[in-house]
Amino acid sequence: MARRLMSKIVPEKEKFKEETKIDTKEIIKKIHDGYEIKKGMTFKKRVGFTPSGLTYGAGKCARMWYLWFEGNQAENTNDWYAVANMDSGTDRHTRIQDAMENAGILISKEYQLKTENPIISGKTDAIIKHNDMEILTEIKTVNNDAYERILKPRSYHIEQLLIYMKIMKKAFAFLIYENKNTHEIKFFPVNLNDKYKEFMKYFFDWMISVQKAFDDKQLPENPFRNKYENKICKGCDFLKVCQTKPVGDIKIDPRKDLG
Repeated sequence: MARRLMSKIVPEKEKFKEETKIDTKEIIKKIHDGYEIKKGMTFKKRVGFTPSGLTYGAGKCARMWYLWFEGNQAENTNDWYAVANMDSGTDRHTRIQDAMENAGILISKEYQLKTENPIISGKTDAIIKHNDMEILTEIKTVNNDAYERILKPRSYHIEQLLIYMKIMKKAFAFLIYENKNTHEIKFFPVNLNDKYKEFMKYFFDWMISVQKAFDDKQLPENPFRNKYENKICKGCDFLKVCQTKPVGDIKIDPRKDLG
């Protein structure tokens, strides 16, 4: 009945004529372009360090942080897939946080953390309640292949969590990995041992040295042997402006990994 009614309203010939005007590839491209709206050069400036930015890629470079503190033009090179993937991760974090809240175990989400020496600002994913304990919890989402390979937490995720633990004076925390495909969850406890304490001392001393270099207006040199041609430099938002700056006034080694 409905089909007969529609055929009277929109004749078959007209319907097919409209369909021929539709370029689905062009529509898909426009959607992808929508993800990349922030792609290109933009001015970036920060007052202090961010835990998530410190533990991966160019976050290990003192020169990059100097340029960020100073305020410079940066290039956002994220393609549509990278942007969609990051947005998806944010959505999944919210969903897991909501599930924790519905289960009655969530104490706090997006808890704001700040320190002054060095200057750090960030937000924890969650603080949950279990057996009368308040447990700092960091959430990571990965695809199925990565999830199957995870037998222990990734070191740079532990580094990020350790920063939160040090600021909040926590000796114990959780890392959660969620499978994006199946929504399965793996829990990994992280205990503050002597190795982690020693690494955090080094990590915070490194940040203090980077902050002091900025306060003293001493631009760090590019610390890498194959300057601008290595993976970290090529993935840095400040690559172009970094190449236009002076060689530098001070040497600060790249931040070491936890290992």
